Amino acid sequence: MAADDLFAQAGAQAGAGRFAEALATLDALIAETPGDARAWSMQGSLRMELGRPGDALASYDRALTLNPAAAATLVNRGNALSLLGRHAEAVESYDRALALDPRLVPAHGNRARALIALERSAEALASADAALALQPAYANAWTHRGSALHALERYDEALDAFQKARAAGADPHEAQSNLGMTLTALGRYREALAPLDAAVALRPEAPLARYRRSRPRLTLGDFQGGWADYEHRWRTAFFAARSAGYVTAAAQAKLAANPRPEDLAGRRVLVLAEQGVGDQIMFASILPDLAAAAARVTLVCDPRLVGLFAHSFPGVAVQGPDGATERGEGDFDVVLALGSLAVVYRNTEADFPGRPYLAPRPELTESWRERLGPANGRRRIGISWRGGGPTTGSAARSLTLAALRPIVDTPDCEFVSLQYGDPRAEVAEVNAGLSRPIRCFDPAEIDDFEALAGLVSALDVVVSVQTAVIHLSGALGRPCLVMVPQTPEWRYMVGRPAIPWYGSVRLFRQEGGVGWSPVIDRVAAALAAGAG
Repeated sequence: MAADDLFAQAGAQAGAGRFAEALATLDALIAETPGDARAWSMQGSLRMELGRPGDALASYDRALTLNPAAAATLVNRGNALSLLGRHAEAVESYDRALALDPRLVPAHGNRARALIALERSAEALASADAALALQPAYANAWTHRGSALHALERYDEALDAFQKARAAGADPHEAQSNLGMTLTALGRYREALAPLDAAVALRPEAPLARYRRSRPRLTLGDFQGGWADYEHRWRTAFFAARSAGYVTAAAQAKLAANPRPEDLAGRRVLVLAEQGVGDQIMFASILPDLAAAAARVTLVCDPRLVGLFAHSFPGVAVQGPDGATERGEGDFDVVLALGSLAVVYRNTEADFPGRPYLAPRPELTESWRERLGPANGRRRIGISWRGGGPTTGSAARSLTLAALRPIVDTPDCEFVSLQYGDPRAEVAEVNAGLSRPIRCFDPAEIDDFEALAGLVSALDVVVSVQTAVIHLSGALGRPCLVMVPQTPEWRYMVGRPAIPWYGSVRLFRQEGGVGWSPVIDRVAAALAAGAG
């Protein structure tokens, strides 16, 4: 059969969805005419349809060797690279396509998607806008525009973009999931549930919508439903990649999902910590429940927590993430992620005991008291003003130390910095205008959380934004006043002066979009009135 006839036959087979047959026809064509660039390119597209992006990449590279000026093949090559997680190379491939044809809409749109994966959100927004300037009804570009704006925390604009994506015919499941994600970020939790419910109904097996739905559910106090959705987090690529520092890919494959009490009773359980230090402290409150039921519990956690956890949980073997447990996996009956304990033990508000569960060695607290010296009738207040990082809402939950002057000026109080990182320059600048300087220690002295716990235990009250020191204070049972942004992390819930995890933590929430000043003033007034 002539080459053109074989090519037409493969096209017809592909059009009918018979991709394996079409690929066999292409293979025959390539065997006869190995210099046909269009055949190699089509072979790549068929391999993509069959879920073989690595093989597709090889086909596209061969096609481009034969015809380097094939812009559409460069776009397809970029798509294969993106599926392989090689996003920087994908951007390079899209750039080569656009150099050949600047009006190639899919190149602009898919470039935006790859840039989002690289967390280059401003560039992604520009690429999405370039695609939309050429094709205003391009649904994928509206989706990528929304994703870029969401990452830039421009949530109102992101919501508008996702609504336009839905109207332009974007995948209904993806569109509803994105709308729910952004409504959640806007603090419109009850509204967010409707599109997320719709997304789950359209594709019940898809993990991302389920994981996204966990946030509004948990924020609103639906613990049973929220934890059930939260269990899907490990099936989302971004969560699994972000948590690989504590839970390797090999360990992730062994994690028990949706554990039941009977799965743990009398068993040898390996618990792997996940996410940030604050989450590890928070979920560690469930370890006593597990230790009471299991035959043996081993916990792998952040090295900075090992000493504190080992002293606080004498019935748990605690170690850092050195890989030793993976080499001895045969010693365990069950492998769990730490957050998965919640689905077993924290399904109603009554399940949260709200009592202290951590304690440093007494000599550490006494050492800090001696170092701080006589209080001379003043209360000692720990302060922390920055929390999170670039991907955890740092801008919304952080302040400058200078903004806390109304608090720091509270009479009859002495303030001690609990801020992570190295805040000494910022503290020195503020201290220049204070009659009672803020105490600040070398960061290395409080980097280990047992040392930090000893210091917190030597204080009267802690004042902080959303950060790990809140969880530490609550876990120690120390009075803590928290400045909470209008759209908080789900752990802080909504419409409450406290949260069920800790009995000693009091929340001061932003309201009405008026900034931090009223919150700071309320905290200052509470301290002046003797709060804590």
